[in-house]
Amino acid sequence: MDIYETMEYINGFSKLGKPVHNLLRFARIMRALGDPQNKLNFVHVAGTNGKGSTVRMISGSLTKAGYKTGEFTSPYIKVYNDRIKIDGVNISDMELAEIVTQIRPIIDGLCTECSQFEITTAIAFVYFASQKCDIVVLEAGIGGLLDCTNVIEKSCASVITSISLDHTAILGDTVEKIARQKAGIIKQGCPLILAPSQEREVHALMYRTAMQFNSPFVTPNKDRLKVEKCDFTGSKFTYKGMAYLVSMLGKHQIDNALTAIETLYTLKNTGWNRLSYVHIYEGVKTAEVPSRCQVIHSDKPFIMIDGAHNPDGMRALADFVRTVPKTPKIMVCGMMEDKDWQTAVGYISRYIDKAVCLDGFAPKTVFAPKLAEMFRDGETSSINDAVTRAVSLAGEHGMVLIAGSLYLAAAIQKHGFKIN
Repeated sequence: MDIYETMEYINGFSKLGKPVHNLLRFARIMRALGDPQNKLNFVHVAGTNGKGSTVRMISGSLTKAGYKTGEFTSPYIKVYNDRIKIDGVNISDMELAEIVTQIRPIIDGLCTECSQFEITTAIAFVYFASQKCDIVVLEAGIGGLLDCTNVIEKSCASVITSISLDHTAILGDTVEKIARQKAGIIKQGCPLILAPSQEREVHALMYRTAMQFNSPFVTPNKDRLKVEKCDFTGSKFTYKGMAYLVSMLGKHQIDNALTAIETLYTLKNTGWNRLSYVHIYEGVKTAEVPSRCQVIHSDKPFIMIDGAHNPDGMRALADFVRTVPKTPKIMVCGMMEDKDWQTAVGYISRYIDKAVCLDGFAPKTVFAPKLAEMFRDGETSSINDAVTRAVSLAGEHGMVLIAGSLYLAAAIQKHGFKIN
């Protein structure tokens, strides 16, 4: 198979696949592939917001310490290969095609109702094992207990980032119910690192679950945090007397950094002793994630892409946008119907002078005229013209914010645009 045949095969699987009630389907596939996941060490990361940034900080620090580090994330922004990396480098087209050629007969013989996420996870496990990674930083999908990444039997650390309501809240879920799903990644005796600033019931539930599994419970102590700077150039802070810099923008990235720092020191104290403060400092400082508070043009105008797509993500983004000394603030916005998009837009709209709204960049997008009504001054546009229009409205001294969905971010990045 070449890369085109490979991607045609992968894209032939649906996003969700046939619903699962246990991990038997994916476990059967892994068994047929020789259980490559059992040859690997994992840091398993779940949560609603902040997973991508936290994963990148952890994996970057481990790479700088000299460990061969696999990294598994979702979704991709530019190309499918983005989701599977070793030491920050994407799996190549040739490697991807070779692995899919290898596993296709097994997949086809066992299961034609798998999700694309299951296929991608299988590819990643085979790749990381074949490349003999020292450790893999593994981002879970939607869930915890029934997420196919949870086929791993043990991990060096379980990490749970910010928990909040997502699109599942529309179906009547609660924060506590979502937290129970994410808690499914906690393993017997494996340290649990919980991100700070959680709701009280989330913290209590995670603590109880950790105690049930005899898992050391770690969460950052924000009393020992001193923020010296947090603006549109990044953040500078001290934690437990040590200085850190974060290049990614927004105060929520400080919480992500604290989670990564505690995870890395937990790893250091449990055998990964090549890690040092210098490696952790550099890993946190240099971490960048496409379309997570990503500055793509620094001035005239200032342009930033962010994947905020739910109320908590948009609230964190709004907290950052209101501090940016740029005016006017123009937003290119597109959102998904299966998210609580009205609440999300409500957080950001008060800081936006004008919104350019679009739809059609993915299935089930919010109708652009309907979205435009949520802003005090909104208009609609095609994806071909949206950024150009926003740039002209912002002028040299303004800001353009592209946000509302990671699918939008991916579509904008792929489409490209010119700044005159």
